[in-house]
Amino acid sequence: METFQMTETISDDRSLPLRTLVLLLLTLNCLICVIMGLNFLNARESFPSWFGPVFLLAIVLLICIICFYIWQLPRTLELSKRPTIYETGLIWLLLVLSPLCTSALHKFYPFRPGVITFWPEIPTQFNILKYNFILTTGSLLIILVLAVLYPLNRRTQAVTGLAILAAIMLVPNDNCNNDFNLPWIRWVGASPLMFMPNSIVLLIGYCGLHGIWPRVGILLIAAINAGVFLLGLGHLTRVIW
Repeated sequence: METFQMTETISDDRSLPLRTLVLLLLTLNCLICVIMGLNFLNARESFPSWFGPVFLLAIVLLICIICFYIWQLPRTLELSKRPTIYETGLIWLLLVLSPLCTSALHKFYPFRPGVITFWPEIPTQFNILKYNFILTTGSLLIILVLAVLYPLNRRTQAVTGLAILAAIMLVPNDNCNNDFNLPWIRWVGASPLMFMPNSIVLLIGYCGLHGIWPRVGILLIAAINAGVFLLGLGHLTRVIW
């Protein structure tokens, strides 16, 4: 009886809530990366010559990372081990930092003091930008709440929240007229690209918290956060666009 209970507990700890959704989101992110790369090839003349190879390499690496997790996820029960407390802490810390890094793409709004005065000045045609700011702030707060829930014996609820938030991140939320977004604006009225890296980061965090290569996941999340932050600085300083 005790052996059965131990086996059942281990099985419960290693089960992945919303596994199918996570696989679907990884696949969708991969598709978005492919479309983004193809669109960039058509608009590459609008960017500095050095940026094209760097950006395309980053896209290829992202696609490879996503495919790696699509391959690993169905094998979780054979490969997974619970991450250490230090690995878990680093994963949550990097997930919290993710929305802050992404805010660099919009001059660190809505985390700047002037956001209250800037808010009423947003033109009506850019009302979706308000949703973007709400999503940036809301995602940060949600991740903080999930990070608190996780060590309070609410692991399933916390990682389920990550998967759901990763899906919300892919809802088109940016209609700034730049060469990255324009094809998406023509197709669906707004672009999902701004928070697409956040969605990938959340899914990597989901996998890492289930013991799927947590140390590798930590490095990948840190690299993606850094890449998005540098891209935002490149936009802020007009070095890239």
